[in-house]
This record gives sequence, C-alpha cells and structure tokens, in this order.
Amino acid sequence: MTTALFATHDRHPHVIRVITRDNIRSLRPHADADNSPSPFSVARGKQPVVMDSDDVLRIKSDSIFLSPAELARRQADSSAHHAAMLQAAADRKARMEESERRRSSNKELSELERETRDKNNYLLAKAQLQLDEQEDEIKHMNELMLYAKCVAIRDAQVEEKKRIHASQKDEQARLDAVMEQERVKDLKRIAEKEMKRQMVLKQGADIIRLQISERREAALLEQERKDQETKATLRAIADRAEDEKRQKVERARRQRELHQVIARANSESIARKRAVKESALAEDRRVMEYLLEKEKKDAEAEAAKQEQVQAREKELARLRAMQQKTVDKQAQQDALRAQRAAEAYERDWRRKQKEQAEKAAKMEKELREERLKQQKAREHAIAVEAYKLKEEFYENLKRQKELEEKSQAEQQRKQAANRRYSLEVQAQIREREHLKKKARDDFFKEGERLATEREEKRKKLEAIKERKLAELKGLGVPMKYYKEVERKVVV
Repeated sequence: MTTALFATHDRHPHVIRVITRDNIRSLRPHADADNSPSPFSVARGKQPVVMDSDDVLRIKSDSIFLSPAELARRQADSSAHHAAMLQAAADRKARMEESERRRSSNKELSELERETRDKNNYLLAKAQLQLDEQEDEIKHMNELMLYAKCVAIRDAQVEEKKRIHASQKDEQARLDAVMEQERVKDLKRIAEKEMKRQMVLKQGADIIRLQISERREAALLEQERKDQETKATLRAIADRAEDEKRQKVERARRQRELHQVIARANSESIARKRAVKESALAEDRRVMEYLLEKEKKDAEAEAAKQEQVQAREKELARLRAMQQKTVDKQAQQDALRAQRAAEAYERDWRRKQKEQAEKAAKMEKELREERLKQQKAREHAIAVEAYKLKEEFYENLKRQKELEEKSQAEQQRKQAANRRYSLEVQAQIREREHLKKKARDDFFKEGERLATEREEKRKKLEAIKERKLAELKGLGVPMKYYKEVERKVVV
C-alpha cells in the first residue's frame, strides 16, 4: 500500500496529512507545553545540563570496570531487555494499527476522501485491465473482436451503401471487391498471426517438453550416480570387511606361531631339565661305581692286610722258633733284635695302616664334600634354570597377553570405526533419500502450482472472454460473427 505524506503548513503549522489508497488522515503531533530544553541537550554558554537520576545511575554504572564474564552477562541482559522492548513496541504498533483500522472502517468518509478512494480504485482497475490486455490470449481475443467489429461494420456499411447507392452497383462491386481483398488480407494477416502464435506456443511446448525430458534425464543420471556411489560404498565396506577378515586370519596365524614358539621353548626346557637330571643320575652312577670300586679295593687291601698279618705271624713263629733254638746270648740278642725289629715293623705297619686309613677317610670326606658341593651346584643350576624358564614363560605369557589385548583393542577400534563408517554411510543414504524425496515433492508441488496458476489464468481469461463477448453483443455485432469469435476464442 502506497502512503504519501504532505505537511500542510498553510492551514496549521503542526498538521500532517497522510493520503493512502483507502483514506486520508490528518495528524497533529503533540507540542511541548512548557518548551523546556531536553534533558540531554548540550548547554549553550553557561546554561547547565539538566540530568535525571536514571542518567546519573547509567553514567555511574558505565564508569565501573567489569570483567569479561560480567560484561557478557550484562550485554546478554541488555540484549534480552532490548528484544523485549522491541517486542512490546511491535505489539503496541500492531494494536495501534488494528485500532486505526477499526476506526477507519467505522469512520464515515468525507466527500474528498470518497472522491480520492474512487479515483484510486478506478486507476487500480484500469491498471489491472491494462495488465490483462498484455496477455497473448487477450491480444488474440482482441484481434478476433476487432475482426468481428470490422466485418460487422463492413456489413453495416455494405447494407447502408446498398440502401443509399443502389444505383451505383458497379462502384459498389468495386468497393466490395476492394473491401473483400482487404478482408482477405486481414484474414491472411490474422491467419499468419495465428500461425505465428501457434508456432510460438508449439515452440514453447517443445521447450517445456525438452526441459521436462532434460530434467528426467538429469534425474535419471543423478539416480544412476547415486546408485554408483551406493555400490562403491558397499564395495568399500565389503573390501574393508575382507581386509579385516584377512587381518584376523593373520593374527590367528601369528598367535599359533607364538604358541608353537612357546611350546618349543617349553619342550627345550623340559629337555634341558631331563638332560640335567640324566647328568645327575650319571654322576650318581659314577659315584656309586667309585664307592663300589673303593669297597672292592678296601676288601682287597683288607685281604692283603690279613695276608700280611698271617705272614707276620708266620715270621714271629719262625723267630720264636729261632729263639727257642738259640740258647746263647747272641741268640738271645738276635732274638731281642728280631723282636725289636718285629715290633718296629709292627709299629711301622700300624702307622702305615693308620696313615692309609686317615688318607682314605680324608679322601672319602673330600669326595663326599665335593659330591655335596656338586649336588648343591646342580640344584642351584637347576633352580636358576627353572627360575629363568619360569620368568621366560611368564614373560612370554605377558607378551602374548599384551599382544592379544592390543589385537583385541585394535579389533574393537576397527569395529567402532566400521560402525561409525556404516552409520555415516547410512546417514548419507538417508540424507540422499530425503533430498531425493524433497526434490520429488518440490517437483510435484511446482507442477501443482503451475496447474493452479494455469487454472486461475484460465478462469480469468474465461471471465474476460465473457465480458468481451458481452461487449461485442452489446455493440450489435451479427450473431454469425459473434458465434465465429466465440468459436475461435479458445481459453
């Protein structure tokens, strides 16, 4: 709605006239009664600035340093307050406009306002008629009506000339021929215009059909592209699943190899333990053989000792026999010397036997100590080896557990990534389906809108056709031309 503002300073210096399409209003702005200066006006000369308490509080609050959070909060409060004020102002404006509309509708118009309204309505109706006359169908209708008027006028002129110039048949015939030629030319011209219009309409229809075909082809291409993208996505998902399957098989193979390595290590450990045990048994066998050999040698030594005792007893018996046979002093001395020699031999033999026994006991003690030391060393070596094997076993077990946990975590991460990727693909597919559905709905809505526009245009053209045919009938055009125009005008 166009609004014009005119300030009528000649009648009243504070009256503003508002002229709209519907009415004319006179506004009188409120004048300041006391003509006091504004509270925010700058003083001239020595005139002080008058400020109220709200301005003083505002200046004081603006002079306080605020933190960014407090400043943001105050700005948010100020924005909310400003929005509330704008909403309240909009509500007041709506209420004022509604009140003004009711007042204007209930107010009795003055003569000038009615004249202005009628003039505006006439201009709007005339402009709408001029816009309607620009339609191709209306132009064609006007051409047909012009043709009907022309032929009606011609017929009237012919009849009038027949009545007035009955005597001038030749001239009338010539004029008729000329007018017939003009009529034929007009018909040809109208036919050419109609043909051109039909060609334009046909070209427009061809263009529309071509556009529809192109849109369908574009839609098919887009659908094909989306199908290809979907297939590519599904292939990518299948490839990823195949890769994961291969990786899973590879992890299982590595785990089997690790189990085999651990089994081989356990077998080697058992073999080493068995070898150590067999070595200990062999050592025990050697010790037993040594002890048996020693007992054998001791028995032989005991037998030799018995033989020596027997030999010594025989020698003593011989010496005693010699003593018995010897009676003289020399014999006694010899016997005494022999006895002393025998006693010395006995002492020496006993000493040697004692030394041999001590040496054998010492050797046996050293052998036992050495055997005990070797046994302790073997036990220590076995314990160290067992500890190493135990540590190695637990280390392998820990490493295997870490590998399994890492593999499981990697598998979970890949599964989560696959789930996210699958969800993203599904979301993309849903989004594409939504866009496709929206495009299809928009296409149908556009078709419905075009159909509605065509129907409205057809109804409007039908009304204009009825109006123009009524005008044509009111002009007294013969019925045959009226029917011809009505037949040719196709809405």
